[in-house]
Amino acid sequence: MKISRLILATLLSLGLVTAVAVAPVTAAEKPITVRVYHQAVTPIAVSGTGIGAVRTYFIPMAVDGKSADDQYLTGTLTTLDPAMPNGQELRSSNLTFVFGAEKDQIVVGGVSFFPPTGATIAIGQSTTRPVMGGSGKYSGARGQVVSTNLGANGFTHTFKVWLGK
Repeated sequence: MKISRLILATLLSLGLVTAVAVAPVTAAEKPITVRVYHQAVTPIAVSGTGIGAVRTYFIPMAVDGKSADDQYLTGTLTTLDPAMPNGQELRSSNLTFVFGAEKDQIVVGGVSFFPPTGATIAIGQSTTRPVMGGSGKYSGARGQVVSTNLGANGFTHTFKVWLGK
């Protein structure tokens, strides 16, 4: 009986902590929108095939219509399942967007579907990924980014993020 009460008390405590941790954003908090553009890309390296294959990228980018030498996207896509029921691959993302100073970064994760032989999502497709965090002027970033493959016209990444604690 004491064990049941202890388990119940623990679960209730975890529920309260979770409720506080995922509390809704107040109306006073407004997200910021950041638009990133870059040319069509290919990986700078590919390691392995099938499950565990890794594609590595380093891509100069323009932010809100302005390009600069110190703005870039770097990261990897790792194949988790090469034969999903929809005929595509499932890949995880580990992407870092650097906005000028090295300290000003937004980190993106999540999974997306890809054509089995494609280096990127299919032309004309979009994918939504979670913003895992940020640093510098993006410290505490949370939200999402929608990435769209424009084919020969490159990619857009539209961030909708909230900053702060």
